[in-house]
Amino acid sequence: MPLRIAASAVSTFRRLKSRRAVVISAGGLRSGIQALYLGFTGGDWEVFSTAYLPYPRRVEELITRLSETQEPQALSELGWLDYKVTMLFLESAKNALSGAPKAIGAPHYAVLNKPTLWKGATGENLQQSSWNITVGDEVFLANALGVPVLSDFLRHNILAGGSGVLPTFPGSLIVAKHTTGVGLFVNIGLVSRMTVIDNDAQALLFESDTGPGTVLIDKCAQEAECVGGIDRDGALTATGAPCAECLEILSTDPWISKAAPKQASPEIFSHLTSHPCLKPLGQVDKLATITALTAKSVYDFYRREYKGATQPSALWISGGGANNLALVDFLKASFDPIPVRNVEDLNVPLDMKIPLTLGLTVDAFIGGREVPWESGSNPKIKPLGRWALP
Repeated sequence: MPLRIAASAVSTFRRLKSRRAVVISAGGLRSGIQALYLGFTGGDWEVFSTAYLPYPRRVEELITRLSETQEPQALSELGWLDYKVTMLFLESAKNALSGAPKAIGAPHYAVLNKPTLWKGATGENLQQSSWNITVGDEVFLANALGVPVLSDFLRHNILAGGSGVLPTFPGSLIVAKHTTGVGLFVNIGLVSRMTVIDNDAQALLFESDTGPGTVLIDKCAQEAECVGGIDRDGALTATGAPCAECLEILSTDPWISKAAPKQASPEIFSHLTSHPCLKPLGQVDKLATITALTAKSVYDFYRREYKGATQPSALWISGGGANNLALVDFLKASFDPIPVRNVEDLNVPLDMKIPLTLGLTVDAFIGGREVPWESGSNPKIKPLGRWALP
Protein backbone atom coordinates (compact mmCIF):
# COMPACT_ATOMS: atom_id res chain seq x y z
CA MET A 1 0.00 0.00 0.00
CA PRO A 2 1.35 3.50 -0.80
CA LEU A 3 2.53 5.30 2.32
CA ARG A 4 0.14 8.20 1.80
CA ILE A 5 -2.87 5.82 1.79
CA ALA A 6 -1.65 4.06 4.94
CA ALA A 7 -1.09 7.40 6.66
CA SER A 8 -4.60 8.50 5.68
CA ALA A 9 -6.13 5.35 7.20
CA VAL A 10 -4.21 5.81 10.46
CA SER A 11 -5.15 9.51 10.57
CA THR A 12 -8.83 8.64 10.20
CA PHE A 13 -8.74 6.14 13.07
CA ARG A 14 -6.70 8.49 15.25
CA ARG A 15 -9.55 11.01 15.35
CA LEU A 16 -11.85 8.46 16.98
CA LYS A 17 -12.17 8.60 20.77
CA SER A 18 -12.95 4.88 20.89
CA ARG A 19 -11.83 2.22 18.46
CA ARG A 20 -12.69 -1.42 17.88
CA ALA A 21 -10.42 -4.04 16.35
CA VAL A 22 -10.45 -7.75 15.73
CA VAL A 23 -7.06 -9.37 16.34
CA ILE A 24 -6.31 -12.67 14.59
CA SER A 25 -3.12 -14.39 15.66
CA ALA A 26 -1.67 -17.71 14.52
CA GLY A 27 0.16 -19.19 17.48
CA GLY A 28 2.06 -22.43 17.82
CA LEU A 29 0.64 -25.77 16.77
CA ARG A 30 -1.04 -26.20 20.16
CA SER A 31 -2.29 -22.58 20.15
CA GLY A 32 -4.05 -22.77 16.78
CA ILE A 33 -5.61 -19.53 15.58
CA GLN A 34 -6.74 -17.11 18.27
CA ALA A 35 -9.08 -14.18 17.74
CA LEU A 36 -10.15 -11.37 20.04
CA TYR A 37 -12.66 -8.61 19.46
CA LEU A 38 -11.41 -5.63 21.44
CA GLY A 39 -12.49 -2.11 22.31
CA PHE A 40 -9.97 0.65 23.10
CA THR A 41 -10.75 3.89 24.94
CA GLY A 42 -8.15 6.23 26.38
CA GLY A 43 -5.55 3.58 27.15
CA ASP A 44 -8.05 1.08 28.56
CA TRP A 45 -9.36 -1.98 26.78
CA GLU A 46 -12.35 -4.27 26.85
CA VAL A 47 -12.46 -7.83 25.58
CA PHE A 48 -15.83 -8.15 23.84
CA SER A 49 -15.36 -11.77 22.80
CA THR A 50 -12.75 -14.39 21.93
CA ALA A 51 -12.58 -17.36 19.59
CA TYR A 52 -10.21 -20.23 19.02
CA LEU A 53 -9.75 -22.55 16.06
CA PRO A 54 -7.39 -25.53 16.24
CA TYR A 55 -5.39 -26.28 13.15
CA PRO A 56 -6.92 -29.10 11.08
CA ARG A 57 -4.67 -32.15 11.01
CA ARG A 58 -3.41 -31.61 7.45
CA VAL A 59 -2.63 -27.94 8.15
CA GLU A 60 -0.75 -28.93 11.31
CA GLU A 61 1.21 -31.60 9.45
CA LEU A 62 2.23 -29.21 6.65
CA ILE A 63 3.24 -26.43 9.04
CA THR A 64 5.27 -28.92 11.08
CA ARG A 65 7.05 -30.33 8.04
CA LEU A 66 7.86 -26.89 6.68
CA SER A 67 8.82 -25.14 9.90
CA GLU A 68 10.73 -27.96 11.59
CA THR A 69 12.15 -30.22 8.91
CA GLN A 70 12.42 -27.75 6.03
CA GLU A 71 11.56 -30.55 3.59
CA PRO A 72 10.71 -29.39 0.07
CA GLN A 73 7.01 -29.32 -0.71
CA ALA A 74 5.06 -29.34 -3.96
CA LEU A 75 3.84 -25.88 -4.92
CA SER A 76 0.29 -27.23 -4.91
CA GLU A 77 0.65 -28.10 -1.21
CA LEU A 78 1.97 -24.64 -0.39
CA GLY A 79 -0.89 -23.09 -2.34
CA TRP A 80 -3.42 -25.23 -0.49
CA LEU A 81 -1.88 -24.31 2.87
CA ASP A 82 -1.95 -20.58 2.05
CA TYR A 83 -5.61 -20.84 1.00
CA LYS A 84 -6.67 -22.96 3.98
CA VAL A 85 -4.96 -20.72 6.54
CA THR A 86 -6.60 -17.67 4.95
CA MET A 87 -10.02 -19.31 5.31
CA LEU A 88 -9.23 -20.16 8.94
CA PHE A 89 -8.34 -16.49 9.57
CA LEU A 90 -11.72 -15.43 8.22
CA GLU A 91 -13.60 -18.11 10.15
CA SER A 92 -11.89 -17.22 13.45
CA ALA A 93 -12.57 -13.49 12.92
CA LYS A 94 -16.25 -14.15 12.19
CA ASN A 95 -16.53 -16.39 15.24
CA ALA A 96 -15.09 -13.66 17.47
CA LEU A 97 -17.34 -10.99 15.96
CA SER A 98 -20.45 -13.16 16.27
CA GLY A 99 -19.73 -13.67 19.95
CA ALA A 100 -20.01 -9.95 20.73
CA PRO A 101 -23.34 -8.13 21.32
CA LYS A 102 -24.68 -6.63 18.08
CA ALA A 103 -24.99 -3.22 19.73
CA ILE A 104 -21.20 -2.94 19.84
CA GLY A 105 -21.01 -2.61 16.06
CA ALA A 106 -18.43 -3.59 13.47
CA PRO A 107 -14.64 -3.29 13.95
CA HIS A 108 -12.78 -0.30 12.56
CA TYR A 109 -9.77 -2.41 11.55
CA ALA A 110 -8.18 -5.84 11.93
CA VAL A 111 -4.75 -6.96 13.13
CA LEU A 112 -3.28 -10.12 11.62
CA ASN A 113 -0.31 -12.12 12.87
CA LYS A 114 0.37 -14.78 10.23
CA PRO A 115 2.07 -18.15 10.90
CA THR A 116 5.77 -18.20 10.07
CA LEU A 117 7.02 -21.23 8.19
CA TRP A 118 10.62 -20.10 8.20
CA LYS A 119 12.69 -17.26 9.61
CA GLY A 120 16.46 -16.89 9.56
CA ALA A 121 19.56 -15.74 7.76
CA THR A 122 19.92 -16.15 4.02
CA GLY A 123 23.21 -15.76 2.17
CA GLU A 124 23.60 -13.76 -1.00
CA ASN A 125 26.87 -12.43 -2.42
CA LEU A 126 28.65 -13.74 0.70
CA GLN A 127 26.49 -11.53 2.91
CA GLN A 128 23.97 -12.68 5.49
CA SER A 129 20.56 -11.07 5.83
CA SER A 130 17.40 -12.14 7.65
CA TRP A 131 14.14 -12.97 5.97
CA ASN A 132 10.90 -14.80 6.74
CA ILE A 133 8.23 -16.81 4.94
CA THR A 134 4.59 -16.74 6.07
CA VAL A 135 1.23 -18.02 4.83
CA GLY A 136 -2.16 -16.33 4.73
CA ASP A 137 -3.61 -13.50 2.64
CA GLU A 138 -4.40 -10.22 4.39
CA VAL A 139 -5.86 -8.69 1.20
CA PHE A 140 -8.53 -11.40 1.02
CA LEU A 141 -9.26 -10.89 4.73
CA ALA A 142 -9.58 -7.12 4.29
CA ASN A 143 -12.07 -7.55 1.47
CA ALA A 144 -14.04 -10.25 3.28
CA LEU A 145 -14.33 -8.24 6.51
CA GLY A 146 -14.67 -4.87 4.78
CA VAL A 147 -12.04 -3.20 7.02
CA PRO A 148 -8.32 -2.37 6.70
CA VAL A 149 -5.98 -5.09 7.94
CA LEU A 150 -2.51 -4.46 9.41
CA SER A 151 -0.09 -7.37 9.10
CA ASP A 152 3.48 -8.44 8.20
CA PHE A 153 4.89 -7.36 11.56
CA LEU A 154 7.86 -9.73 11.54
CA ARG A 155 8.83 -8.81 7.98
CA HIS A 156 8.59 -5.12 8.82
CA ASN A 157 10.86 -5.60 11.81
CA ILE A 158 13.38 -7.41 9.62
CA LEU A 159 13.31 -4.57 7.10
CA ALA A 160 13.89 -2.16 10.00
CA GLY A 161 17.08 -4.02 10.90
CA GLY A 162 15.67 -6.33 13.54
CA SER A 163 15.63 -10.11 13.83
CA GLY A 164 11.90 -10.48 13.17
CA VAL A 165 9.95 -9.97 16.39
CA LEU A 166 6.35 -9.09 17.14
CA PRO A 167 5.82 -5.54 18.43
CA THR A 168 4.33 -5.99 21.91
CA PHE A 169 5.47 -2.72 23.49
CA PRO A 170 3.80 -0.47 24.67
CA GLY A 171 1.07 -3.13 24.79
CA SER A 172 2.89 -4.95 27.60
CA LEU A 173 3.13 -1.70 29.55
CA ILE A 174 -0.60 -1.07 29.11
CA VAL A 175 -1.40 -4.57 30.40
CA ALA A 176 0.72 -3.83 33.49
CA LYS A 177 -0.95 -0.48 34.22
CA HIS A 178 -3.05 -1.90 37.07
CA THR A 179 -0.06 -3.48 38.82
CA THR A 180 2.43 -1.86 41.18
CA GLY A 181 6.20 -1.75 41.26
CA VAL A 182 8.14 -4.21 39.11
CA GLY A 183 6.14 -7.03 37.57
CA LEU A 184 7.49 -10.19 35.98
CA PHE A 185 5.29 -11.41 33.11
CA VAL A 186 5.96 -14.90 31.78
CA ASN A 187 4.06 -16.29 28.82
CA ILE A 188 4.43 -20.07 28.75
CA GLY A 189 3.71 -21.27 25.24
CA LEU A 190 5.89 -23.84 23.52
CA VAL A 191 8.72 -21.50 24.58
CA SER A 192 8.70 -19.37 27.75
CA ARG A 193 9.16 -15.62 27.36
CA MET A 194 9.66 -13.11 30.19
CA THR A 195 8.75 -9.43 30.09
CA VAL A 196 9.82 -7.26 33.03
CA ILE A 197 7.84 -4.04 33.54
CA ASP A 198 8.50 -1.26 36.05
CA ASN A 199 5.01 0.19 36.25
CA ASP A 200 6.00 3.03 38.59
CA ALA A 201 8.64 4.22 36.11
CA GLN A 202 6.47 3.30 33.10
CA ALA A 203 9.38 1.39 31.58
CA LEU A 204 10.13 -1.94 29.97
CA LEU A 205 13.24 -3.22 31.75
CA PHE A 206 13.88 -6.18 29.46
CA GLU A 207 12.16 -8.89 27.44
CA SER A 208 13.52 -12.23 26.30
CA ASP A 209 12.82 -15.91 25.82
CA THR A 210 13.97 -17.87 28.85
CA GLY A 211 13.90 -21.51 27.75
CA PRO A 212 11.44 -24.31 27.02
CA GLY A 213 7.78 -23.77 27.76
CA THR A 214 5.43 -26.67 27.09
CA VAL A 215 7.24 -28.11 24.07
CA LEU A 216 9.17 -30.73 26.07
CA ILE A 217 6.32 -31.27 28.52
CA ASP A 218 3.99 -32.14 25.64
CA LYS A 219 6.57 -34.49 24.17
CA CYS A 220 6.94 -36.37 27.47
CA ALA A 221 3.16 -36.39 27.96
CA GLN A 222 2.79 -38.09 24.58
CA GLU A 223 5.39 -40.69 25.59
CA ALA A 224 3.43 -41.27 28.79
CA GLU A 225 0.30 -41.75 26.66
CA CYS A 226 -1.68 -38.91 28.21
CA VAL A 227 -5.17 -38.47 26.79
CA GLY A 228 -4.87 -36.16 23.80
CA GLY A 229 -1.09 -36.17 24.21
CA ILE A 230 -1.19 -33.29 26.73
CA ASP A 231 -1.01 -33.23 30.53
CA ARG A 232 -2.89 -29.92 30.39
CA ASP A 233 -3.74 -29.54 34.07
CA GLY A 234 -0.59 -31.32 35.29
CA ALA A 235 -2.52 -34.12 37.03
CA LEU A 236 -0.16 -36.87 35.85
CA THR A 237 2.93 -34.74 36.50
CA ALA A 238 1.82 -34.23 40.10
CA THR A 239 2.07 -38.00 40.71
CA GLY A 240 5.75 -38.06 39.74
CA ALA A 241 8.93 -36.86 41.40
CA PRO A 242 11.51 -34.72 39.57
CA CYS A 243 15.08 -35.94 39.67
CA ALA A 244 17.09 -33.14 41.30
CA GLU A 245 20.43 -34.29 39.87
CA CYS A 246 19.09 -34.56 36.33
CA LEU A 247 17.34 -31.20 36.68
CA GLU A 248 20.63 -29.50 37.51
CA ILE A 249 22.33 -31.11 34.52
CA LEU A 250 19.58 -30.13 32.05
CA SER A 251 19.46 -26.55 33.33
CA THR A 252 23.10 -26.02 32.31
CA ASP A 253 22.23 -26.44 28.63
CA PRO A 254 24.19 -23.75 26.73
CA TRP A 255 21.10 -22.06 25.31
CA ILE A 256 19.21 -22.04 28.60
CA SER A 257 22.17 -20.50 30.44
CA LYS A 258 22.85 -18.01 27.64
CA ALA A 259 22.50 -14.32 28.57
CA ALA A 260 19.54 -12.21 27.43
CA PRO A 261 18.18 -11.04 25.10
CA LYS A 262 17.64 -14.22 23.15
CA GLN A 263 15.06 -15.87 20.92
CA ALA A 264 14.27 -19.55 20.69
CA SER A 265 12.40 -21.83 18.34
CA PRO A 266 10.80 -24.86 20.03
CA GLU A 267 12.83 -27.48 18.19
CA ILE A 268 16.17 -26.30 19.63
CA PHE A 269 15.26 -27.94 22.95
CA SER A 270 14.23 -31.32 21.52
CA HIS A 271 17.56 -32.99 22.35
CA LEU A 272 17.02 -32.50 26.08
CA THR A 273 14.38 -35.24 26.37
CA SER A 274 17.00 -37.74 25.12
CA HIS A 275 19.64 -36.78 27.69
CA PRO A 276 21.25 -39.85 29.35
CA CYS A 277 20.33 -38.61 32.84
CA LEU A 278 16.64 -39.15 32.03
CA LYS A 279 16.96 -42.75 30.85
CA PRO A 280 16.82 -44.42 34.31
CA LEU A 281 13.58 -42.56 35.13
CA GLY A 282 10.07 -43.86 34.62
CA GLN A 283 7.78 -41.99 32.24
CA VAL A 284 5.98 -40.07 34.99
CA ASP A 285 9.16 -39.05 36.82
CA LYS A 286 10.65 -37.98 33.49
CA LEU A 287 7.57 -35.85 32.85
CA ALA A 288 7.88 -34.29 36.32
CA THR A 289 11.58 -33.55 35.75
CA ILE A 290 10.96 -31.90 32.40
CA THR A 291 8.07 -29.86 33.84
CA ALA A 292 10.32 -28.74 36.68
CA LEU A 293 12.93 -27.77 34.09
CA THR A 294 10.56 -25.23 32.54
CA ALA A 295 10.00 -23.65 35.95
CA LYS A 296 13.69 -23.73 36.87
CA SER A 297 14.80 -22.18 33.57
CA VAL A 298 12.36 -19.30 34.15
CA TYR A 299 13.60 -18.78 37.72
CA ASP A 300 17.29 -19.10 36.86
CA PHE A 301 16.82 -16.58 34.05
CA TYR A 302 15.21 -14.13 36.49
CA ARG A 303 18.02 -14.55 39.03
CA ARG A 304 20.69 -13.94 36.37
CA GLU A 305 19.07 -11.08 34.51
CA TYR A 306 17.10 -9.01 37.02
CA LYS A 307 19.40 -6.42 38.57
CA GLY A 308 16.83 -4.28 40.36
CA ALA A 309 17.22 -3.32 44.00
CA THR A 310 13.57 -3.99 44.84
CA GLN A 311 11.84 -7.33 44.82
CA PRO A 312 9.27 -7.74 42.04
CA SER A 313 5.68 -7.42 43.22
CA ALA A 314 4.46 -10.54 41.42
CA LEU A 315 5.10 -13.12 38.73
CA TRP A 316 2.19 -12.93 36.27
CA ILE A 317 1.74 -16.07 34.19
CA SER A 318 -0.10 -16.61 30.92
CA GLY A 319 -0.15 -19.01 27.98
CA GLY A 320 -1.16 -22.66 27.75
CA GLY A 321 1.40 -23.65 30.39
CA ALA A 322 -0.45 -21.58 32.99
CA ASN A 323 -3.17 -24.26 32.97
CA ASN A 324 -0.65 -26.85 34.19
CA LEU A 325 -1.13 -26.77 37.95
CA ALA A 326 1.98 -28.87 38.60
CA LEU A 327 4.08 -26.38 36.64
CA VAL A 328 2.46 -23.51 38.55
CA ASP A 329 3.36 -25.23 41.83
CA PHE A 330 6.99 -25.56 40.71
CA LEU A 331 7.02 -21.85 39.85
CA LYS A 332 5.51 -20.94 43.23
CA ALA A 333 8.15 -22.98 45.07
CA SER A 334 10.97 -21.38 43.07
CA PHE A 335 9.80 -17.77 43.28
CA ASP A 336 8.61 -17.76 46.91
CA PRO A 337 8.10 -15.19 48.50
CA ILE A 338 7.23 -13.47 45.18
CA PRO A 339 3.56 -14.33 44.57
CA VAL A 340 2.61 -16.14 41.35
CA ARG A 341 -0.58 -14.72 39.87
CA ASN A 342 -2.76 -15.28 36.84
CA VAL A 343 -3.10 -12.57 34.16
CA GLU A 344 -6.85 -13.12 34.16
CA ASP A 345 -6.82 -10.92 37.28
CA LEU A 346 -5.76 -8.10 34.91
CA ASN A 347 -8.61 -8.73 32.42
CA VAL A 348 -6.26 -10.63 30.11
CA PRO A 349 -7.49 -13.93 28.61
CA LEU A 350 -5.13 -16.57 29.96
CA ASP A 351 -4.18 -18.12 26.61
CA MET A 352 -4.28 -14.88 24.62
CA LYS A 353 -1.87 -12.42 26.23
CA ILE A 354 0.33 -12.22 23.11
CA PRO A 355 -2.48 -11.28 20.68
CA LEU A 356 -3.88 -8.87 23.26
CA THR A 357 -0.57 -7.05 23.73
CA LEU A 358 -0.15 -6.96 19.94
CA GLY A 359 -3.60 -5.38 19.59
CA LEU A 360 -2.86 -2.86 22.34
CA THR A 361 0.45 -1.98 20.71
CA VAL A 362 -1.17 -1.41 17.31
CA ASP A 363 -3.91 0.76 18.79
CA ALA A 364 -1.36 2.77 20.77
CA PHE A 365 0.52 3.37 17.51
CA ILE A 366 -2.69 4.44 15.77
CA GLY A 367 -3.35 6.78 18.69
CA GLY A 368 -0.01 8.51 18.10
CA ARG A 369 2.27 6.69 20.52
CA GLU A 370 5.84 5.94 19.46
CA VAL A 371 6.48 2.23 19.10
CA PRO A 372 10.18 1.35 19.19
CA TRP A 373 11.50 -1.80 17.56
CA GLU A 374 13.24 -4.24 19.86
CA SER A 375 16.33 -4.36 17.70
CA GLY A 376 15.58 -2.26 14.65
CA SER A 377 18.40 -0.17 13.24
CA ASN A 378 17.00 1.26 10.00
CA PRO A 379 15.47 4.71 10.63
CA LYS A 380 13.93 4.75 7.15
CA ILE A 381 11.53 1.94 8.06
CA LYS A 382 8.70 3.09 10.27
CA PRO A 383 6.57 0.76 12.36
CA LEU A 384 4.39 -1.15 12.47
CA GLY A 385 3.49 -3.25 9.47
CA ARG A 386 1.74 -3.26 6.09
CA TRP A 387 -1.86 -2.15 5.60
CA ALA A 388 -4.22 -3.96 3.25
CA LEU A 389 -7.35 -2.02 2.29
CA PRO A 390 -10.70 -3.57 1.33
